[in-house]
Amino acid sequence: MTSQSTEPAGEPLIRMPAKTPAALRVAVARIDPDVLPRFDADWATAMNQARDEYSLLPGRHFTEHWWAWVAVTRWPARAARLRECEQIVATSDDRAARRAAAAEIGRILADAEGTAA
Repeated sequence: MTSQSTEPAGEPLIRMPAKTPAALRVAVARIDPDVLPRFDADWATAMNQARDEYSLLPGRHFTEHWWAWVAVTRWPARAARLRECEQIVATSDDRAARRAAAAEIGRILADAEGTAA
C-alpha cells in the first residue's frame, strides 16, 4: 500500500467553525446535510448521558468528535482518503495493509486537527 499525502489541495469547503455545538451544526449542514440526523441524534444522546451521569464529559466528547469530523470533511480529498483507509482496515485480509491504513488514518486525523486549530 502506498502512503498518500494527507496535505489538503485547494481550498476547504468551509472555514473551520468555533468549537461549539451550534457552530458545528451549521458546518455539518453546509458540508453534508444528509449527516444532520446523525449529528442531532448524537447530540441528544450526549445530552441525555450528561444529564444521567451529572457530567460535562459527554458534551465535550460530542464536540471533539464532530469538530474532528468537520476538520477532515471540509477537505473532500482528505475525507475520501480517510474513507478508503477505513475500508482497508475493515475488509483487507492483508495485515500489513491494515496496519499501514490504520497509521495513515492517524496521520490524516492529526493533520486535519492540526491545520484546523
